[in-house]
Amino acid sequence: MEDKGKETRRGIALATGAYLAWGVMPAYWKLLASAGPAAIIAHRALWACAFAAAAIVILKRRKALFAPLKDRATLLLCALASLSLLVQWVAYLLAVVTDQLVDLSLGYFIYPIVAALAGAAFLKEKMSAAQLVSLGLACAGVLVKALSFGAVPVLALTLAISFSVYSVIKRMIRLKPIDSILYETLFMLPFALGYIAYAEASGAGGFLSGGWGQALLLIGGGVLTAATLLMFGAGAKRIPVFTLGFLQYISPTMVLLLGVLAYGESFGPGDWLVFGLIWIALSISIASSALSARKNAASAAGK
Repeated sequence: MEDKGKETRRGIALATGAYLAWGVMPAYWKLLASAGPAAIIAHRALWACAFAAAAIVILKRRKALFAPLKDRATLLLCALASLSLLVQWVAYLLAVVTDQLVDLSLGYFIYPIVAALAGAAFLKEKMSAAQLVSLGLACAGVLVKALSFGAVPVLALTLAISFSVYSVIKRMIRLKPIDSILYETLFMLPFALGYIAYAEASGAGGFLSGGWGQALLLIGGGVLTAATLLMFGAGAKRIPVFTLGFLQYISPTMVLLLGVLAYGESFGPGDWLVFGLIWIALSISIASSALSARKNAASAAGK
């Protein structure tokens, strides 16, 4: 029991560390705003791939490195995961460089509800009554956002949908987290290298011409991407799903506070109404999950 408790505490620490890092990463990417989203994404893919490959070599798992090449289904899933991850990165960085961190946080608050819908659609998971109510409230929040501001929150919805699709695909990939990260970024690598070569040749790359500081930040962005994904994966294996679901609200809360308090983004009555509906939806979903987990625990103890 003591070992189990130690593993749980370690899992909470790892997952919390990942979410805290994701919560402050918009500030990191803002330091690279002059490089442009395309360069950031290209270098993010390149250095995340290099980090994952180095980790596999250090862990002496080189035999497992080529195992996915023998399974076309796994390769296809990795390619789809790579595509959904790329869409998420593009929407994320556009939100950062265009000062839309409030919408960015909205997307990640909506994500768990959209993920439940994606699970029902692709994995045939049943949605509970509470999840359906939460989905309805989330849709109402998006509708209020559209009516109040005269525009659909495209970036927020793109983030929520792409991350939900990515999460579903990740559950279908039978690979260790480090192997999965390697192949997901490996599919991006030809495009990343092509763009970097073109941009550097035209003098607009930002890596060679931007100075050592910017070059190190670009490298560090890729390393942080891979490292936080590994921390999250390691933490998720050690703690209950409910605990993980509760911890995941750390990063969007931090992003919201960052946008409003640090970067002065507006947050008026319409935003309070939109986020209020989303927060009520999440509260219903969390309460339902907590009751379900308690009933399952009681049922297991009674056997």
